[in-house]
Amino acid sequence: MRTAAPLLLALGLAACATTESGVASYTLGRGLVNYDAMVRARAECASAGGEVRPKGVMGEDPAQMSNYVCFIPNKAAQP
Repeated sequence: MRTAAPLLLALGLAACATTESGVASYTLGRGLVNYDAMVRARAECASAGGEVRPKGVMGEDPAQMSNYVCFIPNKAAQP
């Protein structure tokens, strides 16, 4: 049983890594949203070719940086 758990975890992570979603995105991290932090995050995201968007999940606190994502379209998905 102890050897099966890491194997299942590895298979699950490999499956997530090989999906063709067309999007490479990441959350903005921890902490409270303030003007300076959001300007910095938007600049970093734009330099990677993305844009900052809220996660859009109902009930999440918009004052938390972790509830925002840098949405980067996959180069292969663009015409």
